[in-house]
Amino acid sequence: MRAEGEPHEMSRIEGMIAAQRFGLGPAPGEIDRIAADPRSWLKRQVTAAAQVPPAMAGLAPSSEHVVDWLDAYLISVAELVRRIRTSYRELYGREARARLAAAIESPEPFRERLVWFWGDHFTVSGNKATVIGMAGSYEREAIRPHVTGKFRDMLQAAIAHPAMLFYLDNLSSTGEQSTAASYMGRVGLNENLAREILELHTLGVDGGYSQTDVRELAKILTGWTIIGGYGGDQAGSFLFRNDRHEPGAKMLLGRSYEQGGVEEGKAALDWLAVQPATARHVARKLARHFIADDPPASAVAKLTEVFLRTEGDLKEVTLALIDLPEVWGTELRKLKAPQEYVVSVMRALGGEPDLDDLMATLESFGHLPLMAPSPAGWPDVAEAWINPDSALRRARWSAHVAARAAGTRDPMALVRDTIEPLAPPETLAAIADAASAEERLALLFASPTFQRR
Repeated sequence: MRAEGEPHEMSRIEGMIAAQRFGLGPAPGEIDRIAADPRSWLKRQVTAAAQVPPAMAGLAPSSEHVVDWLDAYLISVAELVRRIRTSYRELYGREARARLAAAIESPEPFRERLVWFWGDHFTVSGNKATVIGMAGSYEREAIRPHVTGKFRDMLQAAIAHPAMLFYLDNLSSTGEQSTAASYMGRVGLNENLAREILELHTLGVDGGYSQTDVRELAKILTGWTIIGGYGGDQAGSFLFRNDRHEPGAKMLLGRSYEQGGVEEGKAALDWLAVQPATARHVARKLARHFIADDPPASAVAKLTEVFLRTEGDLKEVTLALIDLPEVWGTELRKLKAPQEYVVSVMRALGGEPDLDDLMATLESFGHLPLMAPSPAGWPDVAEAWINPDSALRRARWSAHVAARAAGTRDPMALVRDTIEPLAPPETLAAIADAASAEERLALLFASPTFQRR
């Protein structure tokens, strides 16, 4: 019999789905707090004003690092390499640990997941040594403020951010007919940023663009660079250099962009942001992330429609995502990637995590924060993350965590807090029948139910 005030079982199931599938795993007592109305709990996170997580307070803006980078480069390449291996790597570590702490501690885990999702969509990775110190501040400045705003605003902020300009080599991209071309030697047009904007950020690989369109967009973006280290208060920030900009009209996907300096690029990005192909590309990625590796066409179609109708209003798209019936199915169809898995264990346990230990764990799993292997970001399908070796690593880590946590938390209370409404009876029985509290915890964290969302 249900005790007075205890949530109905179906409410607990939806609460668990909200915390696991939309959030980053339930914290102690969280299911009881949200089970009465899980959807409202999610929607409040979408409609509330964005806040800087306490773990990120005091982190320096990217412009400071950019100025330091330029200073090192002017001294010598050897000095730049030395700083990359020392102070910039240390800066990366501070940013990555703060990102983990924010996810573990957050009372708004859905918003944190959205930051992770969009940060991956517009990847800037410290895997490229030149931006190892910028990847965290980039996500804080270009992604975090816009996850429930307009897609075009996030696109503009991401592409104009110094970290993106470094990462995809647009800093020195110079029009072949520009004023600067005559005195800059071999430096010329770079197509990397334009290609990834079309393929990854907006239209998608099947979005109907050609190599000619890549080249035309690259011309449009010539001159998008940064202010040098002697630029006063604006040093290290975005700068448009007209002397590097390719003059004349450009033709992108059948649209002509007359010579207009920096406004050419802004207009092109705004147009790309609201195209049907962009809407479909974004909708499919959202549905894949929140529903299944092979998302249902009905969910993709609904999200596409909302994106187009609202001109890329991500708040409305996200609210529509919450209301999709397909996202509330009880089948756990998504495997937690290592960062999700580790964070969900730490959220379940509560307390103060050892962030250095978690970083070492994620390095062993091949999933360090802000270190995606390419501009395409991290893979979002189970086959990329599960194999015999990774399964063994997860089991060993579960045992390691259980040995540390035994005696601090009641294992069966944790079971109720994290998997009970969705786990099969045999899983619950195996955990309950284990010989010790440590074994119960290890079985809980290693269970298929806990590792999926």
